[in-house]
Amino acid sequence: MSKQVYPVNQLRVFINTINDLSADILLQEALDDFNAKLYEEKIEEALIEKDEEKFNTYTTLLREITDDAN
Repeated sequence: MSKQVYPVNQLRVFINTINDLSADILLQEALDDFNAKLYEEKIEEALIEKDEEKFNTYTTLLREITDDAN
């Protein structure tokens, strides 16, 4: 016995799905922005400390974020 889904319910489900996806996208963008700023600070620190390993690590992480955005 399956329950019949009415168009109004389908629309409500669709709108809820779109809202969930929009929230996920906004959250991901906020996290990417936060991490990009953090990685830029860490890169600056690595340059000051002349720490090549830290520099390479954080530039790779920053590149991953910026490549995903493009």
